[in-house]
Amino acid sequence: MPIATEAPWGSQRLAPYPNTVQYPFTRTSIDPETQTTLYFDTAGQPVDMSGGHGTNQSTSSPTSTGADGGGSQPPAPADSDALEDHVPD
Repeated sequence: MPIATEAPWGSQRLAPYPNTVQYPFTRTSIDPETQTTLYFDTAGQPVDMSGGHGTNQSTSSPTSTGADGGGSQPPAPADSDALEDHVPD
């Protein structure tokens, strides 16, 4: 069987993600005492990633589901779902 020399069609569609972010670190590890992430640059030097805010800060708006998606008040079950089987085994 001959080896294919033509590139797969999907590889022609590949491109870098348009909104990529370059981070100032190349390696991470876990501090055994504090159990927090340590960040290091290409030279192995620590990088400060505190950024001036806590890690609990959201950077995007929260998403929510529609009225039929549940949430804090899920829809009532359909009649067929609410029926119980009272037939003895």
